[in-house]
Amino acid sequence: YANGCRTAREWATNHLFGRGWWVWIIPLHGGDVSAGIVYDSRIFKLPEGRSLGQRLHDHILSNPVGREIFGAARVIEGDVHALSMLPYHSEKVCGDGWAAVGDAAGFIDPLYSPGLDFCSYTSYYVADLLARSLAGEDVTERLRHYNQQFPITYRSWFESLYKDKYYYMGDADLMSAALLLDVSSYYVGLVRAAYRDPECAFLNLPFTGIGGRFARNTMRFYSRRLVALANRRWATGYYGKRNAGWRELYDGFVPDTRLRKQIFRGLRRWWKCELINLALMLRRRAVTSATQATTQWALNQ
Repeated sequence: YANGCRTAREWATNHLFGRGWWVWIIPLHGGDVSAGIVYDSRIFKLPEGRSLGQRLHDHILSNPVGREIFGAARVIEGDVHALSMLPYHSEKVCGDGWAAVGDAAGFIDPLYSPGLDFCSYTSYYVADLLARSLAGEDVTERLRHYNQQFPITYRSWFESLYKDKYYYMGDADLMSAALLLDVSSYYVGLVRAAYRDPECAFLNLPFTGIGGRFARNTMRFYSRRLVALANRRWATGYYGKRNAGWRELYDGFVPDTRLRKQIFRGLRRWWKCELINLALMLRRRAVTSATQATTQWALNQ
């Protein structure tokens, strides 16, 4: 795998994916490597072992890319930690004389690294709120809006990008379609606005207004479809069939019209998956019909 890439993978962040889990591998200074796993406990269980670090190490070695990177590695004992309360959010994020921002207000999933996005929007909004309050302005309505809008934004972000994503995470076909559409939507909906007018953009929490609701509903729709496709692939044994030898290179995502190329590529990948799903449905229906016909013939003997 590594020999097929034209750049030094040891200097890059690598992500390994499987059904119900993903692993990050991040090179650090001095030759150490940060590795961690995030998984949906409804689908996946980390293998048993004598320690948490060894369990993680054993799991990474079960992946061919993981073996290439960690084949001769050893776990640094005492530097392994676990957090089992993701995702979370505060029911109230501000009040008289206080406000929560960033991870203190809520966190979803480290995939796509949304933490700094939450930090940027919430801290900018609260900083503006504080400046207005110190200037003598009545900020009661702004406090009410922050308390009301943050859980809406949080829920929209979760349902649009992360809800049930772990069901199709281990299928390269489906996950690549999601990656292209997710990141393109992020650039269209958030990054472009922040580039055009950062002071205005950061004062409006994501998924607000007509445009925000449209983006949320669109992303929810294709995500639900990808989950449905994954479940059928799993039930028919087709899940991950195209993973072996999978290698794709994308142009960098940029906040301009070049995003159209990434969007169309993601849509084509999704629609191709829909056609494969249709074929799986027809094949299963044909098998079911043949089985029923055989049973009926046997009963008539």
